[in-house]
Amino acid sequence: MDTKRDKGQASDPGSESVMETEVAKITAELLKSRTGEFDLESILFLKLRGLGIYDLGCVGECMNLERLDLSGNNITNLTPLSSLRLLISLNLSANRITSLEAICNCFSLQSLNMAGNLICR
Repeated sequence: MDTKRDKGQASDPGSESVMETEVAKITAELLKSRTGEFDLESILFLKLRGLGIYDLGCVGECMNLERLDLSGNNITNLTPLSSLRLLISLNLSANRITSLEAICNCFSLQSLNMAGNLICR
């Protein structure tokens, strides 16, 4: 699993390790543990705010995803989001994004928050 543990994370079994984890890459294991879903296509809503994510990994496999919040991460590449045709709401504020080209085919998109990124006109 491609994750980095947050500094100062408790190591006891009762700790909420996934909630306190700094994540480098979105993996199927992370998505399943955060949502409780066993099938990535069953995930409709996903909130992964402020986890240090820089690689969207397998998030594009969540084909039925409607709402996605990835604010406060280190994301630069949106290519994995290009397959999310049912996406209605996308929050990518406070990342390091320079281009929106990868999401131009997300035709269902109604709400997009890109505040605090590096996009030039």
